[in-house]
Amino acid sequence: MALLIVLLALGLVQVWGSGGPLHRDGWFYQWQDFVYRSGLMRERQGIGFGLVVLIPVLGAAVLLALADSIFGWLGVLLVSVPVLLYSFGRGNFNEALSAYLRAWYQGDLEGARVAAEPLLDVADMERAQSIKDAQELHPLVFRAAAYRAFERLFAVLFWFLLLGIPGAMLYRLSHLARERLAKQGQAQEESLSAAADADKFLAARWLWLIEWLPVRAMGFTLAIVGNFAGCYRAWRDHLTCKQTATEDVLEYYLEGALGGIDSSECSAGVAVSEGQRLCGAEIEGMQALLSRALLMWITLMALYGLFSN
Repeated sequence: MALLIVLLALGLVQVWGSGGPLHRDGWFYQWQDFVYRSGLMRERQGIGFGLVVLIPVLGAAVLLALADSIFGWLGVLLVSVPVLLYSFGRGNFNEALSAYLRAWYQGDLEGARVAAEPLLDVADMERAQSIKDAQELHPLVFRAAAYRAFERLFAVLFWFLLLGIPGAMLYRLSHLARERLAKQGQAQEESLSAAADADKFLAARWLWLIEWLPVRAMGFTLAIVGNFAGCYRAWRDHLTCKQTATEDVLEYYLEGALGGIDSSECSAGVAVSEGQRLCGAEIEGMQALLSRALLMWITLMALYGLFSN
């Protein structure tokens, strides 16, 4: 059943390019604002964030249990596929990367910066605006794209396989809540309560915690589908790390998995400079690695389902 749910959700992503009409987060942001604006949350760090994330997750779990008891496996399927699809990351990842590469190969720094915006978080966007050299922009985009691919798909699948639909939704809502708190803090909104302001740091730490296991599972996968020696060395060095950010750990893994990639592996034409070809080869190599990693996860799911019955 889990494999069927994943395949149906991924199939819809291929059709729509993303979660399509299901990626509507207004209800969640309204719920978040309601929780933090209520007087109950004043001076109570952590309680607001817990309510914001856990109440909708509990609601999804109850809905799934009701669907199972009333309609059986069909009810589980009808609830699980939309919720998993909602839990996937926002935006069209491949389209954003393709637009970035087109601008990059044309030497259009401003175009590359605009195309990369869907991949960047608030802090990265500020850094990108101050960059005047394309060679400085590329490492920022590479790091951001690696994390965006991880959070939009692999982390969600990991928690879905471990905890089911509630696990997938728990991760997505934690990510949405953290991003909203970060944006509100960046804008220094007056409406942001003291409890919400304090919860920014709690939300970031919680997200790092629930990404700790998935990113290491991802790293071992990249070692198998990529350059094993280089990636395994990075994976081993950061296996028990308790401080390094998820984005940095994932960047180390990908650099190791890509190994000694060179400009000859770039698909761009001869009119592109050597530096552009090398950076383009890194992005294209990362896309290929991620595709193989996803295929490996699906294959392992299929083998587990085959031999567990």
